[in-house]
Amino acid sequence: MEFENDTNYLDQHFLIDKHIINKFVDEANIGTDDVVVEIGPGKGQITDTIARRCGHLTCIEIDRELEHFISVLQHKYDNIDVIYGNALNVYIPPCDKIISALPYSITEPFIEKLLKCEFKECMLIVGKRFADGVINKELNKLSLLTNCFFETTRIMDITPDAFDPAPRVMSSMIRIVPINRNSLKNNFKMYVFREMFFHRDKKLKNNLMEALIAFAKEHNQKLTKKESKAVIDSYEIDKDTLNKLMENLSNEEYELIYNKLK
Repeated sequence: MEFENDTNYLDQHFLIDKHIINKFVDEANIGTDDVVVEIGPGKGQITDTIARRCGHLTCIEIDRELEHFISVLQHKYDNIDVIYGNALNVYIPPCDKIISALPYSITEPFIEKLLKCEFKECMLIVGKRFADGVINKELNKLSLLTNCFFETTRIMDITPDAFDPAPRVMSSMIRIVPINRNSLKNNFKMYVFREMFFHRDKKLKNNLMEALIAFAKEHNQKLTKKESKAVIDSYEIDKDTLNKLMENLSNEEYELIYNKLK
């Protein structure tokens, strides 16, 4: 299928405000030895600034129609490699920094993708609604998932006129940094959810049982399957919900489970 005069068929909104571009890269604190991955370089407005500051830059771009813009920058700088493909499917190499202004429609699968990536810090421009949910620690799937694995800081909010074409919603610039499991050992609810997020293809009752056992082990205690089942029974969670796969739970059920845990 061909798309004529439609720069938004991939849900692309190119950041064009130079002040915000500079702020975006400045906040990433890129050093001359840093290995950086930029996802969705687009027409290269951010890429040019990154390449001048980092040791090596890998760009991941899905849209071959933008190849010309990236090629120009490759001729300008000798530290740029390009991977053409969908960032949700391709291998993201280990790096110091990940930088991206993603299509907001793929925020959730991208956060899930980051769980498998090796990086120190990620600078993102996302929809403000998502940022609000994470910062305010809302009890829905995406916010819980993000907060179980990352520490999130809002840098600033961005108005639609900073992009071309302009999105219909406000945006936010955020920084996310991976957190390890040990940092949650004294946060029972988030520890349990983090364990369960690793096994979303299991039924909630089995996933929850294994997460409770793992938490007890973390604290040098032993919890048997029988004992963990008794704990789950005490939560009085509906049997239909317990028999659902984690990935099929609604946001309302995520909130219910979170509030039941004790």
